[in-house]
Amino acid sequence: MGLWTRRRELKLTNAERVFLAFTLIAEVILVQAASFSFTKEPKSQDALHGRSAMLRCEVNDPRGVVYSWNHNGEMVTNSERRFLEGGNLKFTAIDRTLDSGNFQCFASKNSTGEESHTGEASFNIKWLESGPVSLKSPESEAEIQSSSQVVLRCNIDGHPRPTNRWHKDGTLLSEKNHKINNKDRTLTLPSASPDDNGVYYCCAKNAAGHVCSNDNFTLNIIGVCASLCKRKGWLLLVTVSV
Repeated sequence: MGLWTRRRELKLTNAERVFLAFTLIAEVILVQAASFSFTKEPKSQDALHGRSAMLRCEVNDPRGVVYSWNHNGEMVTNSERRFLEGGNLKFTAIDRTLDSGNFQCFASKNSTGEESHTGEASFNIKWLESGPVSLKSPESEAEIQSSSQVVLRCNIDGHPRPTNRWHKDGTLLSEKNHKINNKDRTLTLPSASPDDNGVYYCCAKNAAGHVCSNDNFTLNIIGVCASLCKRKGWLLLVTVSV
């Protein structure tokens, strides 16, 4: 009877030892998993086209950790413009086309096979691009006549939507005295005449900066025998140069 009791106690002791062993292994695994956590994760942020930026990614125990990045589901390869610096992804010049979309950081430990990843982050890229002043209406310069409506368009674009200003011969045109549509970026001359002659250009600004049109529009309406023609209803000779 005493022998059976001792064997039973021995069996219980072995079971306890096995239980303790599994407990220790589980604790070690948990400690390893807990030590491999992200301390810095990429955050969505504003960026300026052509300027530098960085997406951060770090773990609290970087020993043996290999970092990689995905952009829109594809692995990022290092280039002069975009490359890994530690766990961070550094951009020397943000590109509003090439860097649009979502970025995600991955970290792996070869010794344990453990791998983890952060959430996705993206850039709100602000940009401003110059453009010409173009004739919107009429369709061609040959159709411009004295007293006809002339509509000019400012082709400067950007994000966020830039605020446009119109100038004639270097003088700012006020919205109070001129027909300016900021939504369509147009300037309308309701009844063009020689008094409207001049060089028209536009400038725009937003968070990315300030630019002016790279090609201006010169309106040159020449009236022949202006007073006589006006009295008799004759057509005026109109020329437009750009």
